[in-house]
Amino acid sequence: MEDQVDQESLIVQLRTAFLQQNLEPFDSRDVSKIRNDDRAVLAYLKNCRFNLEKSFNMMSESLKWRKSFGVNDISKTSFSEELLTDPYLYFKGYGKHGEPLLIWDVKRHKKNNTTLNADMKKLLAFLLDRREGAKEYQKVIMLFNMSGCGLSNIDYDFIKYLISLLTEYYPDILDNLLVFEMPRLLSAAWTIIKNMLDEDSRDAIKFVNKSEVLEYVDKEQLPISLGGTQVTFTQQSPPRRTASNTSTDGKTTSDRAMSPLLITPQETLTFSVQQSNSESLPQMIRMSNNREVQVAYKVKTTAPEHYRVKPTVGLVEPGQEVEVSVQLTPGSAVTASRDRFLVQCTPITSPFKGDITEYWRSVEQGKVTEHRLRCKVVMNGSPIEEKVDHLMNNSIHMTSPAPNVADRLSAIENKLKLIEQKTDATHRQTRNTSIIVQIFLLVSLVYVAYLFYQEYNLLQESVAADGSAEQSNPEL
Repeated sequence: MEDQVDQESLIVQLRTAFLQQNLEPFDSRDVSKIRNDDRAVLAYLKNCRFNLEKSFNMMSESLKWRKSFGVNDISKTSFSEELLTDPYLYFKGYGKHGEPLLIWDVKRHKKNNTTLNADMKKLLAFLLDRREGAKEYQKVIMLFNMSGCGLSNIDYDFIKYLISLLTEYYPDILDNLLVFEMPRLLSAAWTIIKNMLDEDSRDAIKFVNKSEVLEYVDKEQLPISLGGTQVTFTQQSPPRRTASNTSTDGKTTSDRAMSPLLITPQETLTFSVQQSNSESLPQMIRMSNNREVQVAYKVKTTAPEHYRVKPTVGLVEPGQEVEVSVQLTPGSAVTASRDRFLVQCTPITSPFKGDITEYWRSVEQGKVTEHRLRCKVVMNGSPIEEKVDHLMNNSIHMTSPAPNVADRLSAIENKLKLIEQKTDATHRQTRNTSIIVQIFLLVSLVYVAYLFYQEYNLLQESVAADGSAEQSNPEL
């Protein structure tokens, strides 16, 4: 409760300081939002680790940018027909916990198209701003579709702009950033970018392939090109929820009643650790089968690298109960509260004795029920996130200055340009080597032909000489 009171006090202090300055550089619509929306103020505080001075500077610079960029005046009429009818930056589908999914098809991005890329910057701000202003606010998952990309698709200027949006202008909107099927050639470049970001932003970046992306987004919410089943551009809808029948884990009471298994815990997996970097004791997910048929189950998590889960799939016989052991790995406690577990189950109408993993590959999605679990970590009797918040609040005046984003991004650009130059040099060297090899082979072929011709002439001369000898000595 004390942390909550501190947050409320800081919101009031930051709002008061902002409203007391000259408000002419800001859009009146943004000023009204700061005056009336606690969530908007809190986003800046969280991003600056509750440092009032940094939060004030960040808020002021962000709102100045909004006015100069004209964010509040952007509408669908601001964009070309090409971007609206065949977009390569768009919201489509939802994550496993209802997060809107923003997809960027990077292969279609050409860094030399100045006019189109200016529209892309405007479109990105428009999409994020509409999502942040939605009545039912939900953080977004951004997916970079890097499949088939090359260096010609890596736009340093656009990446700078994108990082600025996510870290400075919309600091509380990103849940996860999924980098999908990164080409090996570009892995070094993205490693540089990832290492130059702050810790929270680095934690949000996940490198995934077609199977790993399904830990964050269900198949039916993804287009076919990303390993999903959706063909059209039609926006999918999240599960509808009402306050009367929705629990804190996002599952309705009717969903629970329909589930073929009784699953405990119902809402939260709680892990106990001695230190933030220590391993937890195993926690159990218990599943009881009160039906007269077998029930198959599968356990998934949004962060498989943080947990040891045994077993992940299995069968529960009629009238029986099984336990799945879940253990938090060392060093994962601080971010575990963001993680989620998903227990899927489906009844089997006829006796089954085969490979349960293979069985799951053929199960129809409509026959599967799901149970979601949140994660919580307790260290010495207190939730670990409260300890982190307490440390953050106590270090408001001790935080080191925020790194200069522009300098870091310039360093990234220089390193990426160096990679591109080396790649071009390698291509030129390879092309030159290929030409030299071809010339060598041609010369060798001519030389071999010459030797063959010489040998043929010698053979002809020898045959002619033998014929002359026989004519001159007929008795022989």
